[in-house]
Amino acid sequence: MILPARVPAIAGLLLAGLAGCSGPDEPAPVQAGLVQPDCYTVDLYQPPRYVEPGPDVPATHTDYLGQWGGGAWNGLVCHDLWVLEVDGDGRVTMLDAHGPGLYPDATAFERVGTIDGNGRLNVRKGTSRVQYWIEDGRLHGVRRRGDQEIRIIMERRSAAG
Repeated sequence: MILPARVPAIAGLLLAGLAGCSGPDEPAPVQAGLVQPDCYTVDLYQPPRYVEPGPDVPATHTDYLGQWGGGAWNGLVCHDLWVLEVDGDGRVTMLDAHGPGLYPDATAFERVGTIDGNGRLNVRKGTSRVQYWIEDGRLHGVRRRGDQEIRIIMERRSAAG
């Protein structure tokens, strides 16, 4: 059930997502609202367990390991990502957390994604497809569902281990 107080926030998120549309392989220009150093999602009950990558895992994959945060989807919903494990085939295990925004409570989920031949981390979240990539030391992301698109830019919060 969508609470009436949340309807304007949801409408704004959807409109902001449509306003930032670009081609599928074109990164959007950096928008100040996407980076929010004080963004908050959830507190983990215990430190996450990172898995040491094997010698067959390329640096382009291991660069994702660790915690990323300090960003908000289209400047509205805070997001943290803990990349816990990456293997030589590009399979990734992660914790994915969002602050309140579309729903009244923060959420956190364990997800599995893959790193493609272009070095981009891809994951499905329900009917949405999310793609992350590292550029200039930041983790950029785009979330697509149908013709809607929202973006985020996160900073490294901590390295793995």
